[in-house]
Amino acid sequence: MRIDDERDLHERLDRAFETITPRPAPVDGTIRRGKAIKGRRRVAAAVAVAAIVAVGVITVPALHRLAGPAPVPGSGHYTVTVRPPGPGSPAGLIASGTIDGKYWQLVAGKPGTGGAAAIDQEIYLSGPAVENAMTAIAPELSPQQDPVAFAEVGIPPVEAQYGPVQTDVSYVKVTLDNGTVLTLHPVTAYGARVVAFATPAKARIVSATAYSRHGEIAAAIPFNEPGGQAFFGIWLKPGEHGIARASGQIGSGTADGDSWFASAYLGPWGVCIASVTGPICAGVPASTLGTAVMTSTESGTPKVVTGVASPSVVRIVVHQPDGTVTQVRPATIGGQKFFAFSETDGSQKLNWTAYDSSGGVVRSSPTWISSAGG
Repeated sequence: MRIDDERDLHERLDRAFETITPRPAPVDGTIRRGKAIKGRRRVAAAVAVAAIVAVGVITVPALHRLAGPAPVPGSGHYTVTVRPPGPGSPAGLIASGTIDGKYWQLVAGKPGTGGAAAIDQEIYLSGPAVENAMTAIAPELSPQQDPVAFAEVGIPPVEAQYGPVQTDVSYVKVTLDNGTVLTLHPVTAYGARVVAFATPAKARIVSATAYSRHGEIAAAIPFNEPGGQAFFGIWLKPGEHGIARASGQIGSGTADGDSWFASAYLGPWGVCIASVTGPICAGVPASTLGTAVMTSTESGTPKVVTGVASPSVVRIVVHQPDGTVTQVRPATIGGQKFFAFSETDGSQKLNWTAYDSSGGVVRSSPTWISSAGG
């Protein structure tokens, strides 16, 4: 991979894995969900940092489907509206609206206030539609390379997407699986032009299209995680085609009596890999997918390591923390090689070596990169 390609991939991953740390609401189920989101973001950050090392690994969590994102039965039975702030609206209000007739609003706090660091700001999702108000700490809103840098915040039954837009974006149209088309008008919040919308967690987002005064700029088709969250990875200009859709299981097994599996989902969003705790996605364009280099680990029960292997890799020998050796054979999904294995407990460092068909070493590592927080 050329240095320029590595830098571009790292930047894409960095944007895709923008860290959001939710503050859980005072409800048991809500707290569990908030912690799950926080854990996934930690791992995602580790993946981004590791984007220019080793054999090619994304660490990721689990979907219980192998056919790729699909509509949830009955998901079309809902109504959603969105509107920009009007006269007299509170400072930082990005958008508000209704879900099944119940009000919601999303407000950005002033950077550096409300418990946020100087370069961060709080994002507030609240209202009767939300049931439990949600506060997230996010990087300060600022223009990104993509037409819209969407990030999600929320706890079921409501998920919201928000983000800054490029200067030439006049409006954004979001299409939902029940046929609703939401028109988002950028508003200025603390110096950033931002859009936002909210949907019920059962809804699927079909696409988002950004327009300038002169016409369409680009469109994004997200990966919809069963249960609500959507990942916007790649924005395609008119006439461009993304990665062809493909999905399949890349590994399974048992560890300490617990079953695990991992699946890969490729499509116009990029790549999503899923195992134990939910999916992690990378907006990797088709032109760099075959040379993607990503590595990390995932904490869960059991702990599962998953990844993208370079084309020449036929097996990976893993020296586990408990001293045992695991032989891993990559699975090919959509022309791309993926792998998965469970990591054992132990005091030793996890080491790996990747081999090609002639037995030559493609890449090796003295230590594996652990997910932040252990």
